[in-house]
Amino acid sequence: MISFIERTTILPQIHSVLCNVCGREVAKNEIGYFEDYLSLSKDWGFHSPYDGEAHKIELCVDCYKTWTSSFEIPPDVVVNGYI
Repeated sequence: MISFIERTTILPQIHSVLCNVCGREVAKNEIGYFEDYLSLSKDWGFHSPYDGEAHKIELCVDCYKTWTSSFEIPPDVVVNGYI
């Protein structure tokens, strides 16, 4: 015979997302999902200015647009699988 007990499991859930550039909170839509934002993470290697550190940043859409508009070479944009 198998008997069961009920357990409550606590799972981490993202409460808020703040843009690292402007500090604004990324909005949630009407069903509670976050609007789109960019999340970057980088594990820095040896002989870099950040040797052995891991950095993580979030950018709202407005700050991403401002940032990428300053690029000498713009990002590749893929639409439906084609560059």
